Amino acid sequence: MPSAPIPIPSNAIHAVSLSPQLQSSPLIERLHSNTLVSLGQVRQHKVLHPIDNGDLRILLLENISQDAVKAFRANGWQVDHHTKSMNEDDLVQKIGQYHAIGIRSKTKITERVIKAASKVSVTCQIDAGLN
Repeated sequence: MPSAPIPIPSNAIHAVSLSPQLQSSPLIERLHSNTLVSLGQVRQHKVLHPIDNGDLRILLLENISQDAVKAFRANGWQVDHHTKSMNEDDLVQKIGQYHAIGIRSKTKITERVIKAASKVSVTCQIDAGLN
């Protein structure tokens, strides 16, 4: 089921920062006059669509913590958790159905795996950093 778009207000470009106003100076005025907004080079705003997390899948390998599994599931992710690493052929076969993958140090993300990972947006290595 497609999600309803969330329009971005057209005046949102003015709400970029809550930084205090700087006193005017020739340098500041020159910077403001050369901005993309003043030059008319700002592209039209996009309509954002909320993500339905129920469709997002993550593959966690090498016995990633059950606390991580619970955290992803609590945020609506479908989690596939494996206690062992996967070899390249198994990863190439399975990776296409996932949006993210979490590994430790034994799993190797090769060029073949990356090419097969058509939906993957995030790959992270989850280690303690002690080795």
